[in-house]
Amino acid sequence: MKFTEFIDKLKQARDFLTMITIIKEIMSSRSLLWQLVLKNLRIRYSRPYFGFLWAFFSPFFAVIVYYVVFSIILRSQIEEAPFFLYLMSALFPWRFFNDSIACSVTSLVDNKNLIRESAFPQYLIPLSIVLENFISFLPSLLILLLASAFVLKGFSLFIIILPVILAIHLAITAGLAVIFSILYVKWRDMKYLIETILLSLLLLTPVFYSLSWVKSSFTPFLFKVYICNPFVAVLNLYRFAMLKGYFHKIDFVHRLLFFIIPVIFVFLVLIVAYWLYRRNRRTLNDYLAY
Repeated sequence: MKFTEFIDKLKQARDFLTMITIIKEIMSSRSLLWQLVLKNLRIRYSRPYFGFLWAFFSPFFAVIVYYVVFSIILRSQIEEAPFFLYLMSALFPWRFFNDSIACSVTSLVDNKNLIRESAFPQYLIPLSIVLENFISFLPSLLILLLASAFVLKGFSLFIIILPVILAIHLAITAGLAVIFSILYVKWRDMKYLIETILLSLLLLTPVFYSLSWVKSSFTPFLFKVYICNPFVAVLNLYRFAMLKGYFHKIDFVHRLLFFIIPVIFVFLVLIVAYWLYRRNRRTLNDYLAY
């Protein structure tokens, strides 16, 4: 074996051991992580009069506003599902992702005193924000399931894969939250860039409009590029699981892509998050000192 090959294998082994160490850190710090999540939830819901009920009210009111604008005023119609359910099945998951990323970008800087004074992995801060928003997201998901079952006269057969979809969505959000929070420590322009990206992604995913509209409006090449957006796939997976009959209104090739693309993307995101944290974990506190 050549010396360079031997060095490469040593590096691979070191990377693997570091990844195992991070997984062990998360498991050993799970009580601390849970305490951070509870702290965030108390701050968020302890003072409002209705408390945790806002986890139901807030997303539902948002859907009503969008429904009035797009269905009543702009008269948008969706063939694949009732428009109200179609909106809910995208806005609720999107709200979880958007709020998690928007709040976690500055989380390391906002909690720099806590990080400097306490010896725990920095990535627990953005992870706690993602988990807090995930817990707040679950009640709205329950609303959607009940409304869908009532309107569509039953549940989708693909509801059995909902836990897998939630796990993929949570992993993507957590990975991106760690990535952006680390980048913001070094580049403070990242906050404004992320705000622009989130707004662009909202408009470039089929939240308010049908996927068939995009296909009829774009050239075949542009539509293929559009389909590669992993959030197009994630939102459609939610619709497969929660809107009865929606699965059969999407052609076979796109169904397959909607299952493959998020899986590939989640691995890429987690690998980048791991690499970025491993590369910067020893210097983050130095940047946070300023």
